[in-house]
Amino acid sequence: MGRATTPDPSRALTPVGSSTQSLYQAVRRDLLSRFNIAFSLMTIIPLLTCCYLITVRFFSISVLEGLNGMYFLLALVIALLGLLAGRQLIRDVIRRLVEANVQLAQLNDRQAAFVGNVAHELRTPLTIFKGALDNLADGLHGPLAPEQQPQVSMCQKEVNRLARLVGDLLDVTRIEAGRLPLAREPVVLQEVLGAVGQLFSGLAKERGLQLSVQLPQQPVTLIGDRDRLQQVFVNLVANALKFTERGEIRLTLISDGDAVQVEVADTGPGIDPADRLRIFDKFERVGHTMEEGAGLGLPIARDLVDLHHGHIWVESQPGQGSRFVIRLPKTPEVPP
Repeated sequence: MGRATTPDPSRALTPVGSSTQSLYQAVRRDLLSRFNIAFSLMTIIPLLTCCYLITVRFFSISVLEGLNGMYFLLALVIALLGLLAGRQLIRDVIRRLVEANVQLAQLNDRQAAFVGNVAHELRTPLTIFKGALDNLADGLHGPLAPEQQPQVSMCQKEVNRLARLVGDLLDVTRIEAGRLPLAREPVVLQEVLGAVGQLFSGLAKERGLQLSVQLPQQPVTLIGDRDRLQQVFVNLVANALKFTERGEIRLTLISDGDAVQVEVADTGPGIDPADRLRIFDKFERVGHTMEEGAGLGLPIARDLVDLHHGHIWVESQPGQGSRFVIRLPKTPEVPP
């Protein structure tokens, strides 16, 4: 869900992404060139002023008499023209920046709309496929032959993976569009984290990993959306399971005054410092894993934490595991 390369489904977005990058590069080159010209023109004034002061100070020459006066007047006119030209260029640069920002915003809106429409169109057929495969696996249409069972199980696994991807894409588009409503209700975090631990206990045991959930005895409650908070913790634990081959994963809850802190620590390979800068970027996969993913789990977790007015960060060194830390206010000042 988190540390990962650009997934195959994102290749459909390449034309829009390429257009955005090309526009950015073109605008950047043009504006830098204009800024350089404007800077050169506007530096004429201080340069001529310096020359004037040096002449008066060291040579005791009157620059206002005779031929010197004509030269001075000409230099002053050139300086004023340079100032006006530089001012006009800077105004043009600002206008171009505004236009470029509008175009980039439109491209981003088109990309988000495209992703949302594709995800929405895929949801219904995936639901039908999943139901049909579940019926086959349950024997509602007759028992499966031994050689058929692995094929049906494989199809179920892939359909479930695609369904999760579609759900993640829909969440991303809703969050970016500001259309993801959050409930505002008391949430007992021991209940949420306990459910997350039970959800992954079987998978952790299959992989030979120890999954521990460390919770305080006194109930720790905050105001927020229970389902979305659980989604955050599920994404983080799933990400830890994906990259941890041996050792343990610890899920810890700490109550700290008006805030709570949830930590997900693993004994995986750790994260390079350069990769930590982009680990919460959408469609980014950092590190190496045999499991496929879209690189949306951690970005969604970050966005949901932001919507709860909290903070999320990672502490990691190569070869020393990783620790994801979430800090949330118990009662947000502004409703999420």
